[in-house]
Amino acid sequence: MAIKISSTWIILLALFSGLLAQVPAIKKAYLGQTMSDFELGTLDGKTVKLSALKGNNVMLVFPRVFYATNGDCSICGYQYAELDDTSRQGNWKDKFNLEILYVFPFSAEVTRAWMTRIPAMLEAVESWKNPKAEDLEKEQVKRWMELARQAYPKKYAFSAANIPMPFPILIDEKRELSMGLDLFREEWSGGKGDQNIPAIFILDKNGVVQFKFISQHTVDRPNAAYLEKILKAVL
Repeated sequence: MAIKISSTWIILLALFSGLLAQVPAIKKAYLGQTMSDFELGTLDGKTVKLSALKGNNVMLVFPRVFYATNGDCSICGYQYAELDDTSRQGNWKDKFNLEILYVFPFSAEVTRAWMTRIPAMLEAVESWKNPKAEDLEKEQVKRWMELARQAYPKKYAFSAANIPMPFPILIDEKRELSMGLDLFREEWSGGKGDQNIPAIFILDKNGVVQFKFISQHTVDRPNAAYLEKILKAVL
């Protein structure tokens, strides 16, 4: 039996196909190539489109956020505080003509709740560096203390009511950007649960990737001082 399709449906299908064709897919980011354009809402209700930032250098930061289901990544909290402090002290915005964008692969509600827990994450980092005397009898605690003191030397403290938000917090709830860049995982570095591989991309004023870092382990991340050296070198 022949199936008849009305001309109206044919027109609608053609229009729909055309709209899909106009939306470019997010592709992996390669050094020396232009980052795929994207548009995401922010935690404060605004919208950021990458191509609209042309003329500015851009740093894209993808924190892990969680190391396991409902397990906050305290290193991410420290990284956030460190980048806030160093970028402000060094006046990165004007010095490097730089926009820093933080990308969270979760809803605004989940992201906002995570932000309010940054003070507790910073306290956790301090506890790693200063364990109880009785806990130092455990070799694992001692090794982690030594690593934490070397990797996270500064002490930061935020209050839940006054957490700085110097960077646009982008909400990648559908994970199109995170998945397009091949960062989103349901299990990584020993932890199960929705998370991003920690990653940082630095784009020049034309949107070309000049630096990229994708972590191989949760403690394997460039600190803010190192990133400042990279900014001086590539921009």
